[in-house]
Amino acid sequence: MLSLRKTPAQAIPLILVLALCQISPGCKSGPEQNAAGQAPVSDSASSLESATETPAEAFDLMKYSALDTASGVFEGEYEEKVDSEITVKARVRVHLEDRRITGIDLLDTCWVNPAAARLIPQRIIESQRLPVEAVSGASVASWTLMTATAVALQIDLTELDDTATETSDR
Repeated sequence: MLSLRKTPAQAIPLILVLALCQISPGCKSGPEQNAAGQAPVSDSASSLESATETPAEAFDLMKYSALDTASGVFEGEYEEKVDSEITVKARVRVHLEDRRITGIDLLDTCWVNPAAARLIPQRIIESQRLPVEAVSGASVASWTLMTATAVALQIDLTELDDTATETSDR
């Protein structure tokens, strides 16, 4: 049973943890989820899909990949320990067609900010780049999602230009 008879100094960590539990989606696993946190539907709409438009600037992200295929479905995961109690985790499924990322499904997440879960896969698909602009206030979750995607595609992020790392909440 939770005792509320604590000194103010003792209660602050508990209050912070309770507040985080209220604003964070916490850990999610089980049935697949797309970047919006929804279970997939029977057609290909379960992943964020990009039209076949080419990015304004020709950039071949896959030239940094160790994969020897142009199409397929690949999974990757990554976790980042924030402190002794919080570890941000993401497991993703990346859909690749003709060397282009066409979808990113979130299979399992823990402590991933909902805005980052929605925007980071969308930004990766639209720009066909890694890294992409991180979400303001969710930089650890943003980087966790980008790194899980890089792991799925066997890309070493240290080889890529990090010009798109400014934060934004758009």
